[in-house]
Order: sequence, then structure tokens, then C-alpha cells
Amino acid sequence: MIAEKFVLAAAAAATIAMSTAVVTAPARAGDPGAAFAAGAAGLVGGLILGNALTQPQPETYVVRRRPVRVYEEEVVVPRRCWREVWYDDWGDRHVRRLCR
Repeated sequence: MIAEKFVLAAAAAATIAMSTAVVTAPARAGDPGAAFAAGAAGLVGGLILGNALTQPQPETYVVRRRPVRVYEEEVVVPRRCWREVWYDDWGDRHVRRLCR
């Protein structure tokens, strides 16, 4: 920000110094349109230059992208398993695996 102001001040100083140092042609009293044209050119040039200097500089901004979607891990309680052995009425052995 300070550097921009310094450059602008240096450019203004250089413009003023050059405008006083340049030799101008003598004015012609017999041409009234030339004064009007010079005034209009100065006014339009001043408007263009003033507008260009007052334009706000685009601000820089950071684009933050959303992170990759992460699936939540399902909390699984470890199952407790055991075998259950039982005999039916005829004496047959049955084995069953139970998990809870």
C-alpha cells in the first residue's frame, strides 16, 4: 500500500516537472476553437486519468475447497460367541453356535 502511494506521488511529481520544462508553442489569438478543443481535451484526459487512478484494485482471496468426504466409522461392539451343546429326547447331540 505504501509503495503504491509512493509510485503515484513520484508519477505526479514527474508529470509536473515535465510540464513546466516543455517548451510550448505560442497561442494563436485568431483561432477561438483551439482554446475550446484544448480545454475539452484536458477535461476528457483528466476524467479518464482520474477514473483509472481511483479504480479499486481487486482484492486477493483464498478459495478453500471442501475436504474429501469422510465416512464415519460405525462403532461395532465385538460380538461374544460361544457354543451350546444339548441333547434331545432321543439322545442325539446337537451343537449350536450362539453370538450376541
